[in-house]
Amino acid sequence: VIRGTAQNPDVFFQARETMNPFYAATPGIVQAAMDKFAKIVGRQYHLFDYIGAKDAEKVIIIMGSAADTTHETVEYLAAKGEKVGVVKVRLYRPFSVKDFLAALPRTTKAIAVLDRTKEAGALGDPLYIDVCTAYVEKGGLAPKILGGRYGLGSKEFNPAMVKAAYDNMQT
Repeated sequence: VIRGTAQNPDVFFQARETMNPFYAATPGIVQAAMDKFAKIVGRQYHLFDYIGAKDAEKVIIIMGSAADTTHETVEYLAAKGEKVGVVKVRLYRPFSVKDFLAALPRTTKAIAVLDRTKEAGALGDPLYIDVCTAYVEKGGLAPKILGGRYGLGSKEFNPAMVKAAYDNMQT
């Protein structure tokens, strides 16, 4: 048991940096747990699950319960021939750039990142900023990336709103 500790500036920085390997290992550990879960119940999850047209040009990135509304809307629109998809974020932080980029179709031309938060004064909301950063770290050309938000104060998020997000992504 340790009580009442404090770290002075001479060691605090180094102590914080020693955590990096553990955060870097977390996505692999979480995916292994998801794989174990799949063997037990037969339902597979990934850090980022893609649903939609194999040749989707417009993709929504979203997490939480709104991902299911988006999923159902994508299935409806894709069945009608629309080139749309959704990436359901299962592990947000630490954010695995490699797994995120691997989940997206190569045909993606526009992305709408929908957050259920409002970061007052920020250039974007948290998930949006992480998606933008993933493309910056990747280097090269990125698709058009738009930020948006939904569901603040438990406001409804319905299929018409999902369709509006896709319509807003004109490529």
